[in-house]
Amino acid sequence: MAEIVQYQLERMVGELEDLERLGLFSKVELKAIVKKRTKFEYSLRRRHVAASSFLRYIAYEMNVEALRKQRAQRILKHRPRKHTLSDHSITQRIISLYERALVRHGNTAALWEQYIAFVSAQRNGADDDQGYARLLAQVYGRAIARHPRCERLWVMAAAHEIERKADGSAARALLLRGLRVNKGSRVLWSECIRLEVLLVERIRARRRVLGIDGADTKAETEAEAEADEDGTIRLDALDGEATSGEKEDAIGERVLAAEFARITPGKLTPAQHADQSAERNAFLQGAVVQLVFTQAIQSLPKDLAFRQECASLLRTSGLLSVHSH
Repeated sequence: MAEIVQYQLERMVGELEDLERLGLFSKVELKAIVKKRTKFEYSLRRRHVAASSFLRYIAYEMNVEALRKQRAQRILKHRPRKHTLSDHSITQRIISLYERALVRHGNTAALWEQYIAFVSAQRNGADDDQGYARLLAQVYGRAIARHPRCERLWVMAAAHEIERKADGSAARALLLRGLRVNKGSRVLWSECIRLEVLLVERIRARRRVLGIDGADTKAETEAEAEADEDGTIRLDALDGEATSGEKEDAIGERVLAAEFARITPGKLTPAQHADQSAERNAFLQGAVVQLVFTQAIQSLPKDLAFRQECASLLRTSGLLSVHSH
């Protein structure tokens, strides 16, 4: 045990020297940090370690990092310098602690959610945004694979994808897979409808900015957002998900077909262009929302509160006609 703890402490030497060289922590403070870390490391070497032990260590490191950033902003703001080891070492240690915690407590969905929240916070404003984006996608994939029945994780993953990829196709695909595993999920059906309404509202807003009325135009096609595929959440077959060649649910095939028609790239013949314009106009009028809502109420035929909730959303978005079905 002592050898392993000593190894962990020796890995911190470069970081501690860097912090002292930059004048961010005094020798007395660094000794206190080493003492605290040593105590935490020994606590994690017990046979039975509670998740709370990892979280206390993580919370301590987060406080150290917050103090480091605060002092760096005050002390180093007028010094031109390159990034050094201590700029990212504490963050990497926190990531390592989450990974160690999940080895023992991977069955705790809340721990995955905290890990996701931490990585997501690092991604915003980080120099290595793509690196954190890839890590975040991997963590989402692992979390869902471990907890496919956790509806909240599916919703969080879909929200991540709609932020990453403006057309919403990846978010939709995730929610559809979530519904295959969690059939009849009120939460996921609600999120599907909210997603489709959001996509309609986004495209309407884009058309207003571009000054587009009526048929589709080249300007709108060029305005479609492209995504970095490195940040895509990828999932293997999940427990409870239909496999062995079974066809995708009808809702998945029809909704995705409508979306593909909406974003068809490349040059089109006049007839194809007219067809695409018709599909786009139908989409903007709520055709896909109608399709999802119809499938949702068929899946939840006795849930009147669900219908009322959807009606309120559709009324706000100007798509109340969908509720007529």
